[in-house]
Amino acid sequence: MDGPKLVNLCRLALLRAIVKLRSEPGMQPLVSVTIPTFNRGELLTTRTLPSVLGQRWRNLEVIVVGDGCTDDTEQRLRALGDPRVRWVNLPRRGEYPEDPLHRWMVAGTDAANYALKLVRGEWISFVDDDDVVEPDHLEVLVGHALATGAEFVYGAGWFHRSPEEVIRIGGWPPEPGRVMHSAVVYRAYLRFLRYDKEAWREGIGGDAHLWRRMRALGVRMSFVDRVVCSSPLRPGEQLRGQRAAEAARALWVTTKQGS
Repeated sequence: MDGPKLVNLCRLALLRAIVKLRSEPGMQPLVSVTIPTFNRGELLTTRTLPSVLGQRWRNLEVIVVGDGCTDDTEQRLRALGDPRVRWVNLPRRGEYPEDPLHRWMVAGTDAANYALKLVRGEWISFVDDDDVVEPDHLEVLVGHALATGAEFVYGAGWFHRSPEEVIRIGGWPPEPGRVMHSAVVYRAYLRFLRYDKEAWREGIGGDAHLWRRMRALGVRMSFVDRVVCSSPLRPGEQLRGQRAAEAARALWVTTKQGS
């Protein structure tokens, strides 16, 4: 076993023990919902945040971290006037690969990792800044975790790949392509494991790379076969996800070859 993995295993064992000693049965734990974003102020505040703030699970905080936003995201968040929402904007956009496909795999990593530093809750939920979560999203996932002792729980979600194609994502085991980012909650003590900006070198997204590392450490994972989120097309969008990134990459390659 390599040194870093051994260190992480020891850290995980220690954190589990600490949480067990501090646990308060019967209390609804605080959930920290982290939302990295970049210049999607309108979509974030009119589509995503209303679904998060409307959760049946009332004990939550929302941490929105801008990846060097230059639009009106801050003004729109302030206008919401909800004290559960915290906002931080990084001073500059993260440096990500030039290749559109590789960039898609890891864009937002800097903001996502910064959000993890600000977490106050016992559980972490990640929501993409253009996704929608069901009203019982946290109730279902955290409730399942508390009932089973799982440290990482994910559900299913609807992914709108194009106007004509909507697919259901979610299933066991938690392999790449089977876990929607917005369908996950996990114990906050796992935040010592961060998103890796170099995940694209292994051909997978930063989220799938993180889940794989968690599983390799023996994190207790569980799947709830229930839709808890959806990823609709953005206004004017005809294609999204990996296919959109691949199309953008093809155009990028053609442009580079012609220059």
